[in-house]
Amino acid sequence: MRLPVPPALVIFLVATAAALSACGSSVDAPNQPPPATATEAGGKLETSPIMPEDATRWGYHPGRLSGGRDPSPTFVALPPGYVLETFVTGLEQPTSLAFTPDGRLLIAEQRGAIRVVEDGALQPEPFISIDVFSPDASDSIVELGLVGIAVDPAFSESGAVFVYYTAAAPQQRTVLARLRDEGGMGVDLTEIFSLDAQPACCHIAGSLRFAPDGTLFVTVGDHQMEPASQDLSNPYGAILRINADGSAPADNPFVGSAGVDPRIYAYGLRNPFDVAINPVDGRIFATENGFLGQDAIIEVFAGGNYGWPGSDLAVPLEEIVQPLQFYHRPLGPAGIELYSGGGLPAYAGSLLFCQFHEGGALHALTFAADGGIASDTIIALGCTSDLQTAPDGAIYFLDYVSGTVYRLSGPA
Repeated sequence: MRLPVPPALVIFLVATAAALSACGSSVDAPNQPPPATATEAGGKLETSPIMPEDATRWGYHPGRLSGGRDPSPTFVALPPGYVLETFVTGLEQPTSLAFTPDGRLLIAEQRGAIRVVEDGALQPEPFISIDVFSPDASDSIVELGLVGIAVDPAFSESGAVFVYYTAAAPQQRTVLARLRDEGGMGVDLTEIFSLDAQPACCHIAGSLRFAPDGTLFVTVGDHQMEPASQDLSNPYGAILRINADGSAPADNPFVGSAGVDPRIYAYGLRNPFDVAINPVDGRIFATENGFLGQDAIIEVFAGGNYGWPGSDLAVPLEEIVQPLQFYHRPLGPAGIELYSGGGLPAYAGSLLFCQFHEGGALHALTFAADGGIASDTIIALGCTSDLQTAPDGAIYFLDYVSGTVYRLSGPA
């Protein structure tokens, strides 16, 4: 995740909040945006054309800004009867969240605690506190620490919760681990695998998402080792698909290929924050954080190469999977969710994602008949790190900066 916020960014966020306040937004109701402008490109953010020069990774040179501008975002008010409310405050740098079948909300904090919200109240004691490596760098953005959490689909029987974090001992590394719920507390933290890499601050990704078939998708950033994203012998810069025990499913795309990590499902990525899966048709989506902008929403295909690190490698453009939605500016797409619940009918089938930068926002993407993106609108502010659909069909999302959980619900 793009995590602790430097003073300069704090000043920017405060200024942004002030500007939004002048336009009618508030902390308690971050869904009230400034009025739309006349430069909204017909109500959508257009994807960018492939440029003939330097046509490598999505048509842009990874060593410099693309030079283009995105159309102004379209802000859309919530439909009548929809309510956006502050659900819980008082968290410390929340990075991800997950629901248990019994209705508890588990929230990962970057410094290693997993907090519990039960019956609408933040419990004083954490579910567990994990000894993570997350340096307190006040002058830079650090993406290390506890960044991912997922609840086993068989939680009612196994009590298992999966987490992704950075550890310092016996050496700095990123870890996928499993723990168990016992009497409402997390116990028996057990490593499934670890990666012995030492990024200075960034690009570990680390989001976790279970598929309907019980396999687990794990996003792994390039750990600031850019060429590794094109090296299939290691998992860096890839989206992994594994069984709950860490093994590779037999139908993964590279199983049986000599010299290839069989856990890899897709590769050539820089910093894929999160994965979303459509339970109806099985389409898989992810958020990708590019270089100096070049952020994107991608569709994840088995064996797909997404081209990072671009012009440093002789990867033919036709072999690179193009994004569904491309952004010139550094938007910081983070958590993503394909909404399939019943509580928000206006967003049924929409792809929702959090925008970390520029103060945070909740985007809603709709699909065209051909499966591409038809529109991109902002429906709420303050969504910076993660979001999930609750058992009651509401959407819960996190603001990393203020330590707040918001709840978006539909008509009663």
